[in-house]
Amino acid sequence: MAERTVVMQITVLGAGGTVGRRIGGVLDADRVPWRPLDAAIGGVGPEVGQVLIGAAGGDLEGTRRVTAAALRAGIDVVDVDREAGHLRWLHALAAGVGPSSGARLVGGAGLRWAVGDLLTAVAAEQVPEPATVHVAYTAGGGRRHLTPGERRAELSALGQEGVALEDGRPVPEPAGGRRRLAWFPRPVGPSHAAAVPGGEAVTVPRHLPTVRTVHSYEAMVGWRAELLQARANLARTARGRRWMERRLATDRREPRRAELAEERWGCVAEVVGGRTLGRAWAYGHDPVEVTARLAVAFGLRLAAGRTTRGEGGPLAPSELDPPGLLLDELADAGTLRWSRSHTILEDR
Repeated sequence: MAERTVVMQITVLGAGGTVGRRIGGVLDADRVPWRPLDAAIGGVGPEVGQVLIGAAGGDLEGTRRVTAAALRAGIDVVDVDREAGHLRWLHALAAGVGPSSGARLVGGAGLRWAVGDLLTAVAAEQVPEPATVHVAYTAGGGRRHLTPGERRAELSALGQEGVALEDGRPVPEPAGGRRRLAWFPRPVGPSHAAAVPGGEAVTVPRHLPTVRTVHSYEAMVGWRAELLQARANLARTARGRRWMERRLATDRREPRRAELAEERWGCVAEVVGGRTLGRAWAYGHDPVEVTARLAVAFGLRLAAGRTTRGEGGPLAPSELDPPGLLLDELADAGTLRWSRSHTILEDR
């Protein structure tokens, strides 16, 4: 079968060029007026596959404005923002607009929360009737170098109450409240982890309908979990939020490319069904590189029409292509390593 040639226009909202260097034209939400942005996502013939990649880093008002315009115009959207409340908003928007316009949306499409979603899917392939999912992330014990946009996104996430899935129902998930031992592979090894507002509770049930419980975690020692709880509580008060925003405004340093390239990360997904535990893990360097490659991979698949579902609306990362193929694509590019295993649990 001859390969299909895909002509497409990809517009990047935000990213300050970090994604743009790998794709093409960049539209920075902080510098470009909204009217040109709105115009940039229209006016192209139907033979051209159009995709908007949202990477505005915490500028939720601007991102939502342009995303809504794109979806109404029938343009597919890939959004890499890691704020879980924003992901729920995106899915609700796409579910309302997508079926009539034909536009599809992939949210949480960066390292968080796409890697966790993909790993959950491949872990669940080993489990009959998967019911419970726990996904944990780690910075590998190293220092995280956040861009200004990522710092804005983290502050936005702290101000929102997280949501997990319990017995098929959304439940509040206070940051740092729930604790768990996450079984990362070597060289990290088992690590204490605390609950964080995650995106897997939104995406996983889309492709694993038997799953009833989903929680997301961040590896951290006990005192950091207590600090996370305190910061989350502070961010929910008007005075505390203003204080945190002032501190954020004084820290404008952009991390150097070399710093980002050396930053380690890891993710492990555990899926339980019956007496079987399926586990899948991935690790690598350079979270920005991973997010950029994921955004490109998802954008190309949308533009080419390569998804497991044809109609418009929200999509989980694992609905675009077999998740193992997507992970292998990243592994072939040297972006990550991944594997999976399963265990038969003893009767209790």
